[in-house]
Amino acid sequence: MAGRSEQRTLIRENTILAAKNFLAKMDNDATPEELDMIANSVGEIALFWHLIGNPEEISAMELQV
Repeated sequence: MAGRSEQRTLIRENTILAAKNFLAKMDNDATPEELDMIANSVGEIALFWHLIGNPEEISAMELQV
């Protein structure tokens, strides 16, 4: 079982990947249902929406985890 710190890191990594996936799907005309499914699966919702609004920060966030 992963420790608490490892769990937080995995949640953050998954949230960043979800944001990247969400933006890519938006560019490829995803349906609202597809986008909703991605948004509802993230662990850090505030971070997710922050990255959607500021996609230029995704690369920096990836380097921090």
